[in-house]
Amino acid sequence: MNRRTFFQSLILGVGALTVIPSLVKAEERRRGGGASAAASPKLVDPKDAQAKAVNYVHDKKDIKDKALQTERGGVKYNDQHCKNCAFYTSAKEANVEGKKAAPCQMPFAAGRVVAAEGWCTTWAKKA
Repeated sequence: MNRRTFFQSLILGVGALTVIPSLVKAEERRRGGGASAAASPKLVDPKDAQAKAVNYVHDKKDIKDKALQTERGGVKYNDQHCKNCAFYTSAKEANVEGKKAAPCQMPFAAGRVVAAEGWCTTWAKKA
């Protein structure tokens, strides 16, 4: 075996070792097994540092700061909720911890869901 063949084999072997576990986990999820398939989504915790940075709340009635209660995209503050935000994935809406909730595309939500009646400063009008 020459040096070139050795390194080609080595690269293929290392690549296979990194890809195979991912494929096995994906197959488990597809079949309904594995931890990530069994875990139910969690609501974003408003006390989380990233959620605080965007003033996220489960119920927009909890926003007391008048400076935050502004019109955005031509929509009055009273009409702004997560459920009508451009980042809210309503197609995946479910009942979570007694609230209607769905994934949010904003980084602060990262794998968690936001309450339909919630609000944050990144609210954007749906197109």
